[in-house]
Amino acid sequence: MIEAVSSVRKQGGVALVVSLLFLLVVTLISVVAATNSSRSFKMATNMQDMAESFQSAEAGAYATLGLVDTVNDPYQRVNNLDPFAGIAAGAHPLRNLRDPNAVDVDVFVVALDRPCPRSQNAASGSSVGVYDCEYYRVESAHSEEGRSRTQVQVGVVKTVIGSSGV
Repeated sequence: MIEAVSSVRKQGGVALVVSLLFLLVVTLISVVAATNSSRSFKMATNMQDMAESFQSAEAGAYATLGLVDTVNDPYQRVNNLDPFAGIAAGAHPLRNLRDPNAVDVDVFVVALDRPCPRSQNAASGSSVGVYDCEYYRVESAHSEEGRSRTQVQVGVVKTVIGSSGV
């Protein structure tokens, strides 16, 4: 009988150690889960910032395309470092962005009076000498300090009546 009582006392210590180890494992699992949860929030925020930055930069590039054949046409054979300069604030093409001032758009002349791209098909007509093309590069950059930066470049080809004319 005395021997059975001492065996129970030894087992009581083992149960305490096992329960403490179990609590330690559960604590580690909960800490890892909390860390992963906070990281996923940060990753989601970064993805949202990246998407918004790209969309803003792309909006700036395409807004210059919307100005073709208007009073503020940026494709006038010169480098245009502020294509939206003459536009009123209420009609500004980027006015609906969260921060339209964070978008910087520039239009650069690449080449003037060059042959236009044409089909490789021999049966198609030729416009060589009738039409010339002007090549432009539109650079649109969006930047928010401490968040994200994106730059989008778009090539623009403008067809004009060539030097031989019609």
